[in-house]
Amino acid sequence: GYTAASFVNDAPIVFETPGLENAWRPENYSGNYFGPMRLREALTKSRNLVSIRLLRAIGVDYALNYVERFGFKRKALPANLSLALGTGEVTPFELVRAYAVLANGGYRVDPYFIARIESEDGEVVFEARPPTVCPSCEALPLDVEGEPDDLEALRAQEAARPAQVAPRTVAAENVWILDSILQDVIKFGTATRARALARKDLAGKTGTTNDQKDAWFSGFNPRNVTTVWVGFDRVAPLGRRETGAQAALPMWMDYMRDALADVPETELDQPPGVVTVRIDPDTGLLVGAGHPN
Repeated sequence: GYTAASFVNDAPIVFETPGLENAWRPENYSGNYFGPMRLREALTKSRNLVSIRLLRAIGVDYALNYVERFGFKRKALPANLSLALGTGEVTPFELVRAYAVLANGGYRVDPYFIARIESEDGEVVFEARPPTVCPSCEALPLDVEGEPDDLEALRAQEAARPAQVAPRTVAAENVWILDSILQDVIKFGTATRARALARKDLAGKTGTTNDQKDAWFSGFNPRNVTTVWVGFDRVAPLGRRETGAQAALPMWMDYMRDALADVPETELDQPPGVVTVRIDPDTGLLVGAGHPN
């Protein structure tokens, strides 16, 4: 029920738990708070307190069920509000699989390492047949009798259908809006350094654990998803200010600069169910064309 324009309070919060000596007082990385703010702005600027309040509002169980759509295992994640801050431990493999759902428009695909095995004579003895994203494989419009409206489109769909079709796990509308927010992370937020790549189709998110023990950056365009993690084999602080933007983002940029060198800029198509409207940035409410801001 929330939109990118919904307001959530970025303010200190304390959780008292019976039986525990210390209360939980989560903080923003900067230690600053900005009061009520739009979800788009909060995610762009990594406001922890907004994420916690949002998770509390939608419910931890709902969130845990939902993250399974991205390939995460519910049992491996904390069933409490710290989930909003990334306290669950995942591998770069798991994280890049999750971000692929955002990059490809809402389909879950499993990464694989071996595409093909050939004998010394060139004979193919193994070839991977992974589930493949196929937007055209989704249901075609039906007439009043329940038959496809366009038989030619049906034939084309069947001809282009891969052996295994990746399942859609997240609505195209949700993915498109979230992608637009994650593009703002690079345009205005914690990853503005990536603007040096001079591309308009990049989106991503920084991540930093307590005491800078882990630094992450996961970013993508519709053709390529890359996750970078920085940390020690034996967990220890990386050092002061070694955040995702400082420690991980530069490596991501170096790789993506080459990986996307010959790839034209591409963006997800705006789904039919999404419209662009004018809002008041101070309230999130709809306004007319004559509004001054």
